[in-house]
Amino acid sequence: MRHFYIFKINSSISKVFKNRPYEVFHTLEMLYYRKEDDINLVVNQLIKPISLKELDILLFKKFKNNYFYMKYKNVHSLHDFYRKESTTLSLHKTFIKMDTNVIKPCFLKELQEFNDLFVCDFENKDYFWLDAFKLSAVFI
Repeated sequence: MRHFYIFKINSSISKVFKNRPYEVFHTLEMLYYRKEDDINLVVNQLIKPISLKELDILLFKKFKNNYFYMKYKNVHSLHDFYRKESTTLSLHKTFIKMDTNVIKPCFLKELQEFNDLFVCDFENKDYFWLDAFKLSAVFI
């Protein structure tokens, strides 16, 4: 099971670090392992709040007719037995947490509509800008 954290990066910082994703990852990783008291200053400069209502509505509209989709409050789940995908997306004010068992979950395609999203898997040291991630092979 992979645990991804998705952050909306401030657009001015995103422009500067677009070609240097490791630096963004390293900064976020340091925040991930710190206490919450230390985080507030950096978070306000680096991370923008996510529009939860807009994202919640978008995801619900896209997946509401999918038989394998469930939604409860700010948690969206997709358990597709045919694709062998089990993904849970939890929406928070400053990040999105995605727990999945596949490499390219369906939710990532919908999240690509938003700019400056940075995806991190701190445990596996995996990170990327979502708009640079290729998803086309999954959705044939």
